[in-house]
Amino acid sequence: MRLKNNFLLLTILLVATILRFWNYSEIPFTNDEFSALFRTHYDSFSDLISKGVIIDGHPAGIQVFIYYWVQLFGYTEMSVKFPFIIFGILSILVLYRIAKMWYNETIALICASFLATLQYTVVYSQIARPYISGLLFCLLMVLFLTRIIKEKGKKRYWNYILFVLSASLCTYNHHFSLLFALIIGVSGLFLIQKKQFLPYFLCGLAIIVLYLPHLPIFFYQLKVGGVEGWLGKPKNDFIISYLKYIFQFSYFTFSLVFSLMIFGIFRRKTLNKKNFIIAVIWFFLPFLIGFFYSKYVNSVLQYSVLIFNFPFLFFILFGHIQEQKTKINAFLVGIILLSNTLVLCLERKHYETFYKSPQEHFILELKKIENKKTTLSIIADYNRKISNHYIKKHRVKSKITWIDSFKTQQDFILFLETNSSKYDELYFGGLSEVNPSIVPLIMDYFPEIVWQKNYFGGTAYLFLSADKAGSKGKKSSCKMIEKLDFESKTNNWSSLNPKQYTDSVKFAGKYAYLIDSLTEWSPTFSKNVWDFAKNKNNIVDVSLKTCLPDTLIDAILIVSLEAKDSAYYWGGSSFETFKIESKTSIARNKWISVHHSFKLSQDFLKVEDLKLKVFIWNRGKQNFLVDNIEIKLRDGNPIIYGFNEKF
Repeated sequence: MRLKNNFLLLTILLVATILRFWNYSEIPFTNDEFSALFRTHYDSFSDLISKGVIIDGHPAGIQVFIYYWVQLFGYTEMSVKFPFIIFGILSILVLYRIAKMWYNETIALICASFLATLQYTVVYSQIARPYISGLLFCLLMVLFLTRIIKEKGKKRYWNYILFVLSASLCTYNHHFSLLFALIIGVSGLFLIQKKQFLPYFLCGLAIIVLYLPHLPIFFYQLKVGGVEGWLGKPKNDFIISYLKYIFQFSYFTFSLVFSLMIFGIFRRKTLNKKNFIIAVIWFFLPFLIGFFYSKYVNSVLQYSVLIFNFPFLFFILFGHIQEQKTKINAFLVGIILLSNTLVLCLERKHYETFYKSPQEHFILELKKIENKKTTLSIIADYNRKISNHYIKKHRVKSKITWIDSFKTQQDFILFLETNSSKYDELYFGGLSEVNPSIVPLIMDYFPEIVWQKNYFGGTAYLFLSADKAGSKGKKSSCKMIEKLDFESKTNNWSSLNPKQYTDSVKFAGKYAYLIDSLTEWSPTFSKNVWDFAKNKNNIVDVSLKTCLPDTLIDAILIVSLEAKDSAYYWGGSSFETFKIESKTSIARNKWISVHHSFKLSQDFLKVEDLKLKVFIWNRGKQNFLVDNIEIKLRDGNPIIYGFNEKF
């Protein structure tokens, strides 16, 4: 029986190895990995610490490891990622050993099977950052603590030494692995025998002494704080979202977990209450500390930082399952490996999404377009260092204009206007945080979308100029929600005053609408969001044409989402930021476009009776004309946040 169970363990490790090394040479660097690699080009260790570690917000351990690793093995994706993939595979073996010592071989095989196949652990095994390494170090610490408690004789002293070393690795790996090491260490005080207190206490002192050189870095980073500014504060349902994330947002995976729990309950004889309590504390306490620290101090809580303690969720869920016969073990392992692998590959599409870096594929697509006989303008909103890496790698020669090279939005609009007469096509790509209003701005001058390429973390578009529009592609991927052209009746706009219609100057049709100095608030559009939007990835584009005076205009296009006197989104675009001086605008009687775009989210679509409202705030109380107010729904990128949400 032991031999057969060992064969099952080898099968689990083989599947884990295949999943992590699949198309090994095609696994790209993430932005975080590039950041770490860019911080390895120092001539001395002191420079590495002062310029490459302290500014990062993470402990020194993994950055120092990468610094020396790349000197020995180079900067290729395969060489840099290799040790972390090995860390991920070893974590499965260590968790198996812990579960077997705490419970039995059946639970150990179940836990190992999940750790081998969940996207959570597969993806972080393929990323050279301090997450999968921290998982291994924390599990090693638990393993040696367990051996200290259970084993006797000379081996125990080796366990003390290895316990100190693994705990020290945790402290130097990540602040959350340090936190979890502290929780494990304190827990050990309640688990060891009285006669073990002195050597265990000395272990704690040794861990502290080994960490002393890192204290200046720790206190500096603590003073600086977390990553507040780009990482939002966690919502109250964070733990629910996290559990969905762990189990791959899949009904199949949740059904499998639930079935295993029920299977264990019907066959349960006893429950190890002490182990259950420990597992509950170890899984929930780091989350609670991170949650409240992020709520009231600095935002640090992400799914990635909870990977160090998450395997103990398996002990909570499956710790009541009794030892089973080899045939049942084989069935359980087989169904877990098969089910999770299918979800990983087919439902989560891991190898289609994670293996396509948006910045590299932007360059690869550019190389294809270069071979066409067409004139092309190229705009990118990417990290320049990373893009230059791929430009050199793929030997692309085209000139790229970077979004951050424009000092103002007016400069960008003027660039588009100038280039629309010179180029047949415009190629644009950007990361997830790109301003969604850029697309309608581009479409003012390149009105046709030939294609849109969606990647995890970014999106790329190919646009066609007005002269070439209609020859290929499609007008856009937009659905008109409302168009107010002041020619026909509409039921979704309130307070339209017929006396303010004018036919003297207009952009199109017979009439425009005058907003005069006595009008602070324009007519308001209002419509239930559920009437037109069902997809959290949709983008709402609001546009209008306006004829402005030569003097400074203080007017804002306001867009909001409201329900029951509460605003769930509020944003605006100043008319003045769209105003440029050019030959084209003068020829048009100075009619210009104003845009405001925003992305919907799942949180918005959960709100009952949520209304989209659009209006103009004439804050400066001046006279100007508006025409052709359009509200459109545009297809967004369904996989842009692919690993953190269901798609």
